[in-house]
Amino acid sequence: MRKPVFAAIALVMMVAVAGASDHGGGPDRGAGGPGPAGHAIVGSDGTLYLTSESTSSGTTTVTVKAIRSNGSTAWTATLPAGARRLELSDGNLLTATSTTASDGTIASTLTAISTASGATAWTKAIAGRIGDLAPFNGGTYVFVTVPATTSGGSATHSIVAVDNNGNTLWTVTL
Repeated sequence: MRKPVFAAIALVMMVAVAGASDHGGGPDRGAGGPGPAGHAIVGSDGTLYLTSESTSSGTTTVTVKAIRSNGSTAWTATLPAGARRLELSDGNLLTATSTTASDGTIASTLTAISTASGATAWTKAIAGRIGDLAPFNGGTYVFVTVPATTSGGSATHSIVAVDNNGNTLWTVTL
């Protein structure tokens, strides 16, 4: 009994030290985003969600592994192509990806991965580029920027409140 407890404590301490020395990164990293050596998020139940990157033939794949507080691996999931960060919100890990169409419009997809199973819980299309994700009790605030459509125009900034099931609660344009 002492060895598993010691191993769990050692693992949490390694994550704490790694997190304390994490000084952020470039534009591809957000809070909870994967770095070259991975990044960890600890859930309220003690589950560790550890991301890692691998590159093969110029394609980068980001995976997340759920390690329970007893040291067992619960599941491993591959994030959508282009995903560069994770945010824990209630029973989901959220990640965002963006694409730019030939006409310059930007579309983003918010993907929720179930912390219970590692399966995709839901996806939500959002017009514009998703910036920050800020969890709140009952959902996540999604900060969105829609670039100007004309030269000299202004970008539109908004906050979209999304509940834990992927439904839009409200949108405020700033």
